[in-house]
Amino acid sequence: MPETKPCDHCGKQINIHYSTCPFCGGQIREKVSPRSPACPRCKSALDILNKDGDEYDLCLRCGGLWMDRVEFIHATRESAVFRTTDLKESFLKKPDKEPVEYIPCVRCGKMMNRKNFGRISGVIVDECGVHGVWLDGGEMERVRQFIADGGLDKWRDREIEKNQESIREVATTLRQVAFTQKLIHFWNPKRWFFGP
Repeated sequence: MPETKPCDHCGKQINIHYSTCPFCGGQIREKVSPRSPACPRCKSALDILNKDGDEYDLCLRCGGLWMDRVEFIHATRESAVFRTTDLKESFLKKPDKEPVEYIPCVRCGKMMNRKNFGRISGVIVDECGVHGVWLDGGEMERVRQFIADGGLDKWRDREIEKNQESIREVATTLRQVAFTQKLIHFWNPKRWFFGP
């Protein structure tokens, strides 16, 4: 029997791993016990950095940066990047030389997923699906340079090309099905004996 917890909205018992109640559809907020933020890489305490009205947690030892989801979205908006980024050189995709290592979330302690920012940047960020993003030293600058150099536009262009190719494939399949149906209808024996 799986462990259960009460839904925050309707009070019915649901599986502890559910983030949405199957009875009422309410979003279940994970209760996070307050933790003193520590760097998931070097385990030192994080200092608070105030920038543009947002608070970031910064590790002074390794240069890592924790950003809550909303803060990361604000910092990676194209308008924010172009307002504050000085384009000195173009973005260069670099190979990841570090060994793959999964690190815990600063807020909840669960292991985070590694994601390629913008799917094509080559900048691998650690992301907790609920709380936020961890950026190792220098990754924020690489993310902002990728955005400033038009990387998100390139990614959108690739997605548009993929969608257009999928649409062409569906249209071709549809034409083939329509042609096959016409042939089947034309060679239908009932049509030959009894007329159209």
